[in-house]
Amino acid sequence: MRYSLGSRFRGTLLGAAIGGMLTQATSSKDAQIKAADFTWERLATEVAQSLIRQGNLSYPANQSKTSHSVKVIIATLPIALFYHENETRLQAHLQQFVAWQNDPEIIAGVLAVGYAIASSLREMPPANLMGRVIQFIAAPQLQLTQQLVQVQSLLKHQASLAKAIAVLGEAQPTSAIALALYCYLSTPEDFSLSLRRAAHLSQRSPAISSIVGALSGVYNGTTSIPLPWRLALARDRQFLALWGMQSEAELLRLCDTLVAAWSGAYNTTIDDSLPTAIAAPQVIRPR
Repeated sequence: MRYSLGSRFRGTLLGAAIGGMLTQATSSKDAQIKAADFTWERLATEVAQSLIRQGNLSYPANQSKTSHSVKVIIATLPIALFYHENETRLQAHLQQFVAWQNDPEIIAGVLAVGYAIASSLREMPPANLMGRVIQFIAAPQLQLTQQLVQVQSLLKHQASLAKAIAVLGEAQPTSAIALALYCYLSTPEDFSLSLRRAAHLSQRSPAISSIVGALSGVYNGTTSIPLPWRLALARDRQFLALWGMQSEAELLRLCDTLVAAWSGAYNTTIDDSLPTAIAAPQVIRPR
């Protein structure tokens, strides 16, 4: 294994957070982003906490039924991490989580990104990822599936980003998902380059850089993430609050606890607030 599961879990959520931060930084001052647009980040944190506490998923029931946002993919990242080793359970939980969206294209996008995340955790090569994603979605009639076939062809011919934009377009939500997969798979080993290209596109489709950050982060782990970006995230308390976090360290602790819960090593009944006592070995002492 090139990187530990802990590094990959961290890389996923940290990459998604940095991708969102870069999108915010490159946005026009005239187009202020409302906090309501970022409920998906906070929901991702709540999903992770639910998986940690219960070892299972509590399906949310209070989302707006009129919201058909590609950014729902961000909220499903902990699900992809937690169920990565079992494709059947992964597919079932992802579909159930976003069933309220009632949009087969968005649901297919969630499945595509979720499967890509799980594939990296299982050390599957990215070279033939698109074919496996298309098979996992199993919906050839969808526009997203057709665009993923185009991504497969673009990657095969080593097409430029400009060519990919021309072929895939930018107006449809499915285009954001397809372009995110293209940005990641065209330079899978280079977190920085993948995310810089995605951030440029995110001026039109804000979700792209967050998705690319998660995809590249899970594949390359935390060591691939440039230190200046991590420092910038640590300083941006306002953006971290969109994740329900006060610091980068808190986000990393969430990732570590999620790994422990997945492995069965995390005991949610332990009260961390209990005081501990340390004594010399082989000596009985009062507490």
